[in-house]
Amino acid sequence: ETLQRIVSTLANKNDELHYFIDMLNRMIQNVQVNSSNVISELGEEFDGLFSILDEMKGSMTNTIQQEEAHKIQALQ
Repeated sequence: ETLQRIVSTLANKNDELHYFIDMLNRMIQNVQVNSSNVISELGEEFDGLFSILDEMKGSMTNTIQQEEAHKIQALQ
């Protein structure tokens, strides 16, 4: 009888352990999916920022070149 209770307890603990392992596996999958989504969003955000900076660079370069031309023309 004692042995049967021990075996029953071990079987219950085994079931609990399998449930816990399954829960951890689901959590790992969720973390992987969330991480992938965040990395993708981060990439999109940086691409957008880079595009804005590139536009600003072009605008500022153009302004500097125009100012340079005006100053050279005034000096000539």
